[in-house]
Amino acid sequence: MVLGCPAEASVLQDIAGRWSGWGTINLAGGNREQVKCVATYFVEDGGKGLKQNLRCASSSYKIDASSQLVLNGAQVSGTWNETTYSKSGAVTGHMNGSGFNLAIKGDAFSAAMNIAGSNCKQSVSIKPQGLDVTSVAITLSKC
Repeated sequence: MVLGCPAEASVLQDIAGRWSGWGTINLAGGNREQVKCVATYFVEDGGKGLKQNLRCASSSYKIDASSQLVLNGAQVSGTWNETTYSKSGAVTGHMNGSGFNLAIKGDAFSAAMNIAGSNCKQSVSIKPQGLDVTSVAITLSKC
């Protein structure tokens, strides 16, 4: 598959690899926790697929999520699974010039997930509904 434009190829080239950094999780009760995170991205099938593993932990909170995405030009679809809380859902969205804008929908929850950055810095923002988490904001680097 030939990607639809150079920006799409650049996003995949920039995102591939292991990222680490820190973030903040805001809980529904008003508590806020700092988390250490690692994200790993694997570009698959010649640019037709992308696998993401995202693990974050604090002293009392843990996220262990994975996404398997199918890329059709700038359109994105796939699945998302979080093992700590046994949540899963379908992913839809699109790739833009600096990352991804994604919507995740499961049986009892939904979330907006935005990934943006360059080849060295990345921000991940997750805004769930239907969970005890109200937002996750992570800053990652790999350089």
